[in-house]
Amino acid sequence: MELADELVKLHTLQKIDAQMYQREQALKALNTGEALKAEAIALLKRADIAKAAWQKAAAALKDRELELKGVEAKRAAVHDKLYGGRVTNPKELGDLQKDEEMIDHQIGVLEEQVLELMDAAEAARQVEDDLANKVSDAKHKWKHTVEHTAAETARLQKELAVLRPQRAAAAAVVDKGLLRRYDDIRSRREGYGLAITDNDTCTQCHMKLNPLLIDQLRIGEELTFCDSCGRILARSRAQA
Repeated sequence: MELADELVKLHTLQKIDAQMYQREQALKALNTGEALKAEAIALLKRADIAKAAWQKAAAALKDRELELKGVEAKRAAVHDKLYGGRVTNPKELGDLQKDEEMIDHQIGVLEEQVLELMDAAEAARQVEDDLANKVSDAKHKWKHTVEHTAAETARLQKELAVLRPQRAAAAAVVDKGLLRRYDDIRSRREGYGLAITDNDTCTQCHMKLNPLLIDQLRIGEELTFCDSCGRILARSRAQA
């Protein structure tokens, strides 16, 4: 095995492996949308509760308005009887006047309750509207993320499908023993088993190489490994 030639082949292989590794990592990093889905579901539950609260407040308001309307009709009838001239008995007139005063007080209480219930119903409606908008936004984000992830997955898998036969062809011409060592290191070192040196520095871990390693690389008779990251070292063509 001519080591220099094998390292050139290995470098060609690593260029392909680097492209594959980048795409494999990109696939792993894609947002599945599960967190956004959970957020949308949680918001939807809150929106349902808020909608029920608004409906309850609106129903209470309607009931109180109907009650007020009935009492106002009763007051109108008492008022008409009191001032219509049909009743002349002083005691009966006095009783009617007391009834009217009592009804006026009841109307005042009901009107205050109606105002309070209007405020409560409006506040509940605003909460329900706000949550409904948040649900809509969350669903949109979830849908957009899922669609984007599906498109990116298809694109990356298509690119990997092109790279895999290229990788197989490049690996086939590398010495089997060297390939095994390279693949073993690559599996443990973020997809990179080979490092090209630059100014006596490992380009992968960026650590300065000791002079003995530099001499071994220059001689080029045996495999040399970075004493910091353990990757196979090769000199660049400019250094060759």
